[in-house]
Parts: sequence; C-alpha cells; structure tokens
Amino acid sequence: MIYIPRRKIVVFMLFTLIFTLSALLLHRESENVFSGAVTGKIIVDAGHGLPDGGAVGATGTIESTLNIKIAKLLQKELQKNGYTVIMTRSDENTITEDGKTIASRKKSDMYERLRIMNSSDADMFISIHMNKFSDSRYRGAQVIYSGNFEESALLAGVIQKSLHSLPENESKRTQAKAPSGIFLLKNAQIPAVIIECGFLSNFDEERLLNTKEYQNKLAKAIAEGIKCYYERKNKK
Repeated sequence: MIYIPRRKIVVFMLFTLIFTLSALLLHRESENVFSGAVTGKIIVDAGHGLPDGGAVGATGTIESTLNIKIAKLLQKELQKNGYTVIMTRSDENTITEDGKTIASRKKSDMYERLRIMNSSDADMFISIHMNKFSDSRYRGAQVIYSGNFEESALLAGVIQKSLHSLPENESKRTQAKAPSGIFLLKNAQIPAVIIECGFLSNFDEERLLNTKEYQNKLAKAIAEGIKCYYERKNKK
C-alpha cells in the first residue's frame, strides 16, 4: 500500500476543483461568442464595360473604368467579411462578345447579366454605376432599387444611410424606386439595387471619384450597408 500524505491529497483536490470550475466558466463564455461563419452570396456587377464605356466625365473619365475599380474594392471588402461574391465582370471589357455593333453587344451583355442574376441562387444583386446630368451642379451618391421585392427597398435604404455617413457625400440624396425602363431592375428575381456613386458631370465630384481613398470609402460604406441588411433580415 502506498501512503499519500493528507496535505498532498487536499492540495490535489483543490487543484482538481479549480480546474473544473475554470473549464465550466470557459465553456459558459464560449456559448456567448458567435462562432458561426458569415453566410451570404452577393452578386457585384460593375456596370458597362468596353466597348460600352457608359458615361464620360467632364474631364474625360470613363464610367466603366471607375465601376470596375469600386466593384473590385467592394468584392475584397465583402470577402474579408466572409461573404461569397460573384462578379459579373472582372476586367475592363463587357462580359460578352456577341453582336457586331456596340448596340447589339450591349443588348447581349444585359441579357447575360440578367441570366447571372437570376440563375446564381444569390441573395442580392449590387450594380455599381456613375451618374451624369446636363446641369453640372448636381452631385452625390444615390441608390436605385427594384420594385419587385420589399427587400430591395430595405437594402437600398441601409446602403443609402451608410453612404450618408461619408462627409464627402454632401448632397444626402435619398434612395429611389427604379422607373420601369431600367432593364435589370425591372426583370430582377432577387433583391436588386443600382448604386450611382456620384456625378461625373460635376467637376469636383469627378475628381473625388478618381481618388483611391474615396473609392475605398465608397466600397466600405456599401459593404457596411449590406452587413446591416443581413442583420435586420436575421432579426425577423
């Protein structure tokens, strides 16, 4: 028989008790920590694409070039936050070469974007664009949403609010329901918005949109709006 001093037995029991209590506390704390992966599939659409460059700015900025830059920054931001991102295009060019003229190629391009949107099982469609108007005074980012789903209005509202947080976005425009002539939003089978990031016809805003710093701010603001949308949806 092996003799163990009573003092050592007491120390061992105390150590065991402390270890057990610590393990229980750690388990309880871990139950309060969100450990699930972020889920969500998002289509990021960079509007236009050469040879269809879209709007041209006051100093010659081509819309499609800015669209893809911001779309890629948004893709990066969303992926960093754990979302799955589908890009309709990843370079300067349009997504289809069908058609002999720019007009026919543009039509083919739009139908291909629509096919991607409605067959990808995504949660939403985010299209990046630039605005232009004959009066150069107008400026500011604005979100246009599809009227096919209530969720589109919610998505537009939270993104617009996030864009308002940017001090450079001085106009504080409000989100708007898309007119029937916007092909992709009219035929959307999932929540869909177009984000007009600013007016290329405004000299100061065109210059601002060409800076990497503001492009990053726009991407982060849009991503924050999307995050808010998922949070509100999950609470329902």
